[in-house]
Order: sequence, then structure tokens, then C-alpha cells
Amino acid sequence: MSTAYDAASDDYYNVPGVETRVPFFGSTQSFRHPDPDRRDFSYMDKLLERLEGAGYRDGETMFGAPYDFRYAVAPAGHPSRTGTAFFTSLKSLVERASQLNGDRPAIIVTHSYGGMLAHQFLIRQPLAWRRRFVRHFIPVAAPWGGLVLGMQALISGNNLALPFVDPGALRKEYRSLQSSLWPLPSAKVFGAGQPLVSTKRRNYSAGDVADFLGDIGFGEGVGPDESRVLPLFKELPACPMVPVTCVVGVGVATPERMVYPGDDFEAMPGMVVGDGDGLVNLASLVAVEPEWRRRGPYFRMVKVDNVNHTDIVVDDRALGIVMREIRRAN
Repeated sequence: MSTAYDAASDDYYNVPGVETRVPFFGSTQSFRHPDPDRRDFSYMDKLLERLEGAGYRDGETMFGAPYDFRYAVAPAGHPSRTGTAFFTSLKSLVERASQLNGDRPAIIVTHSYGGMLAHQFLIRQPLAWRRRFVRHFIPVAAPWGGLVLGMQALISGNNLALPFVDPGALRKEYRSLQSSLWPLPSAKVFGAGQPLVSTKRRNYSAGDVADFLGDIGFGEGVGPDESRVLPLFKELPACPMVPVTCVVGVGVATPERMVYPGDDFEAMPGMVVGDGDGLVNLASLVAVEPEWRRRGPYFRMVKVDNVNHTDIVVDDRALGIVMREIRRAN
């Protein structure tokens, strides 16, 4: 599952000899279960059932845009073969969905990283296109300013919440992905001097990312971060200029500082916790609210108490709120 960054072409690719594909584009089938052969875990199945109960039908009034999460998109002047192809397909899908439904604009609903991708998609389209084809944007649990645990994932690996997988076994693979750099905390949200990771020797803030990456043994990530990620997230995400409802979980203990007992990152860190959804810090979840409320045509922030980052797409209260916002927009 690793990818490889090629400095000569300034882009990410599968490792040689590996081919991948993203099945079911255009259909919501890919969102029901991460593994269709082991249906003991559901991702968006409950949300899709609610939508079907409200009359939506896959391929007719309800469409899916699955994406290879290993890849991200790049700023202007940098290639992103996978990201560009996805945005091209997504634009065509939104237009086709509109045409199939009496030329009505679409409602875009996302979860987590999908919200950041959809936001990048929207701000890259002409304003006239957005106003014509997008009725409402509903990002659920989007980490607009990154997350402190994004730093730990680069230190220790990320098992994507799979309980039977050792995160450390996937550290090399996780570091190979451009998308693993996107969750690094933004200095605009977390401050350039606030310690987020501490060892006996020094503190690291959102303004110390280059030093942090070098000190954890991931110096090769500094170049891509500075050229392909920071230009996108150095400032707060721009208002997409379409109606937006953000749905976020709050009231769950969320790591906001990791304290390592020694001079290295080998031991298990102590955690200082604050508010958020258990994964994304509250400051990141609500980072866009002041600017988007001031500039956008319509903005609403809905906070769901005591629901975590993954449960927000299966929790009955949270699903009720998402469905309410979809009905309100439609």
C-alpha cells in the first residue's frame, strides 16, 4: 500500500510493480463496508440506509465519489496525477447528478479527510459553476487545521483504527503517503509557539514541523510538506462561497499535547487532553467558522455532544442532524 515520491516529476506513485484501482465510482456501494467480504464493520451504511429511507436511490438521486486516501492534491504549479483525475471525475459526476434530476444543484456530504478534499475541489471551480451545481456542502468532522495526533501517527504509524494491526508495522507505509502530511497541525490554528509534542530535550509546535520531521527520522518528508502541503494550509481554508453546514463531535477527550519521557520518541507518550471528537481537536473542527460565517452566503455549525470522530457517521443523534441538514438544503 506504500506510495513513492519521485522528486524528478514532483509527484506520488504506486511502488513499481503495484497496480491499484478505486471501484464503484459514482455509486455509494463502496461506502457501506470497508471490506465487502467482512460485513462486521460498517462505515457509512447507516447513513445510506437513512437516505434510502428518505427516498434517495443509488445511481439515481444518490451518488458516491470514493477516493484513494493515500493520495492528496497539490497546489498550483505542482502535478498531482491522481488528484487531478479524481477532481475531473468528481466534476463530471456532480454535473451528471444534476442533469439526471431536473438540473437541480447537488448536496455534497463528506466525512473527515473527504471534507478537506471536497473543499479543495470546490475552491478550484469557477464561482459560477459552484453556484450552478452545488446547493449545499455538509462536511462532517473535517479537520480544517490538522490535528495533534497527526504528529503521533508519523512517529508511531497508523493502523487506521483496525484493532488487529500493529501501528508500528505500518509506519514506513504511512510515511510514504502525501496524505499523511495533511493532518499536521496548522500554526494558524494551533499557534506557532504552543508545544504540541515534548521530549526531555525540546518542545515542538506547529511552527516547528520541519525540525520535528527531521528529528523523528522522516527528513524526506520536509520537502514535500513545504512545497505541496504548506501552500494549501498555511492560511485558514478559504470560504467556498456556497451554503455550508459543518457537523462536528465535541466533548470527547482529545490529545492536544504528547509528552515523551526521554530524549527520543520510542516510549509511549503521556497525553494532555482537551476538547474535540477524540481524534480532531476542537480548535481545528471550528477553525473556519468566523471567516466562513462572515463571507459565505449561509453558514451553520452544529456540535454533537459526546460523539467521537468515527461514531459521528453511525450515532443516531448525529445521523439525525445530518439528515435534517440534507432535508433543509433540499
